[in-house]
Amino acid sequence: MADTYKPLLKAIIAKLKAATSIIAYVGSGASSRIYTNVPQDTTFPYIRVNMTSESFDTDDTTGMIHHVTVQAFSRKPTDEEAATIRAAVYALLHRQESAFSLDSGTLFNLQYDGIG
Repeated sequence: MADTYKPLLKAIIAKLKAATSIIAYVGSGASSRIYTNVPQDTTFPYIRVNMTSESFDTDDTTGMIHHVTVQAFSRKPTDEEAATIRAAVYALLHRQESAFSLDSGTLFNLQYDGIG
C-alpha cells in the first residue's frame, strides 16, 4: 500500500491556491495564506488544512482513509467572511474527485461529512 497522505494534501492545497473564489480572500502564489502550520502573526483571513489518516485492509485490497479539515479564520466582527470562504471551499472540493490528479494513488471519494 502506498501512503497517499502527501499526494492528497499537495493536490488539495494546489486546488485551493488556484481557485479565484479562494484567492480573493487569502491571496495567491507564494504569498497565499493557506497553511498546514500557521506562522505566528499571520495576516487574516487565512485557511488551515489538516489531515489525519488511517489505513484499511480487506481480503483483496489495502488503502488509506484521510480525514481532511479545512478551517477558515477571519477577524471580521461577524462570521460572514469565514462562512463565505467555507462555502467556496465546499464548492471546490465536495464530490470533485475527478478534478484531482494525484502524484500517486487514486482518489475514490471526496465528500463533506458534516463535522465541524
